[in-house]
Amino acid sequence: METPFLEMKGVRHSYGPLRVLDVPLFSLAKGECLVVFGPNGSGKSTWLRIASLLERPGRGRVFYRGEEVSGKTALNVRRRFVLLLQRPYLFRGNVEKNVLFGLKVRGTPRPEMRKRLDRAARMFSLGPLLNRDARKLSGGEAQRVNLARAFILEPDILFLDEPFSALDAPTREDLIQELKRVLKETGQTTVFVTHHRDEAAFLATRVAVLVGGRVLQDGETERVFASPANDEVARLVGHATLLKGTVEERRGDLLVIAHAGLRILAAGEAREGSEVLLFLRPEDVLLARRKFESSIRNWFEGRVLEISPGDRLVLVSLDCGFLLKARLTRAAVDELGLRVGETAWAGIKAASLRALPAGVENGD
Repeated sequence: METPFLEMKGVRHSYGPLRVLDVPLFSLAKGECLVVFGPNGSGKSTWLRIASLLERPGRGRVFYRGEEVSGKTALNVRRRFVLLLQRPYLFRGNVEKNVLFGLKVRGTPRPEMRKRLDRAARMFSLGPLLNRDARKLSGGEAQRVNLARAFILEPDILFLDEPFSALDAPTREDLIQELKRVLKETGQTTVFVTHHRDEAAFLATRVAVLVGGRVLQDGETERVFASPANDEVARLVGHATLLKGTVEERRGDLLVIAHAGLRILAAGEAREGSEVLLFLRPEDVLLARRKFESSIRNWFEGRVLEISPGDRLVLVSLDCGFLLKARLTRAAVDELGLRVGETAWAGIKAASLRALPAGVENGD
């Protein structure tokens, strides 16, 4: 088994009487893009400071490439990392000087500096900006320079603390797509902290859901978003619809669940008569003007309540006797001609519905 690139064991941290982090075991593999995802106040920034060795945990140990990081080795290991905060701090001078600053501090030979500058400028489209005054850039331009300044150092691990949260939606979307491309191109090991669901889903190869200082679920991105471990994770990973129902019977691999006079077919493991929570992801909802014959087992007729454009997709809310949300492309919404107040049909395949035991504790 390959030695983890970074590992935390038995880490607990408090500020006064308030415990903000409790992580029994956590590891990061080389080449991963790990997104630590959770609401504000969940302990994400504390997790990031401890993982990046800016702060020592109250209890527990941090390992780098299998070796425990001690007070004597912390500084040398930390120099292998780069941490980017929410707002970039750029120095006086032009963009080129700012991008090269870290390499100059490290005494990098000039030919190597030029080689890395050319590569970073290409990756982040900085060619036209290199001679610009760094302190007169727009927010998006400044963050692009900040990213280039990090990547040019070729860190072992790049830590990013919500770097796009202060940007407007179009700029944020452009930079997220640009970062995704660069991560794929370079294979840079990255830890990205965010409370934005779309950022987590788009960037991550792996997601850790952090709530109240504890990791409630950790795994491959698609698995976490498709199969949340409990109702709290389900609420966090999307604009999901959660319905409480009772299992009436089992039909083969599916459950028949009663909710508000409806009979809903869903996947899951539960006994007849037990209460469950149904998790309906908006990505799994198909909207149509009329019900049609298909493999879809669940159809709900509803009235369109709201149409909310997002960064890349549109969120449609319907009253189907319960609030149901669907996420579609703008082209799909236009093609359907959806309007607030009109009627539409929502279809969901049984295999796309996940039944969670009701009352699951939000913990281990």
